[in-house]
Amino acid sequence: MRKYNVAVVGATGAVGEEMLRVMQEFDFPVAKVVPMASARSAGGHVTYNGEEIVVKELTETIFEEEEIDIALFSAGGSVSAHFAPFAAEAGAVVIDNTSHFRMDPEVPLVVPEVNPEDIAR
Repeated sequence: MRKYNVAVVGATGAVGEEMLRVMQEFDFPVAKVVPMASARSAGGHVTYNGEEIVVKELTETIFEEEEIDIALFSAGGSVSAHFAPFAAEAGAVVIDNTSHFRMDPEVPLVVPEVNPEDIAR
């Protein structure tokens, strides 16, 4: 089974912590978890599968540097607006938990049970 490099943007917040917990609970096929947050929170730690992982600063280049396959965003609409395009440009599938892209006709709203093929857009 393929494993993925997963970024969690906003990893130190309540929603980011929950994303990490759910990935662990469902045994998501992870090769590497890269927790990301603002410069203020960078250097801190989060726990994933009993391992302490250093939080990295969210930058425009980190998605390419870390070879991210999937980027989960939960850090607010303005953060998603600025950084999600860099993640997508680096080849990551972006899953945004904010409402920022909700009405954008160029960004698909994907419901796995209804239109999973739209994720490729």
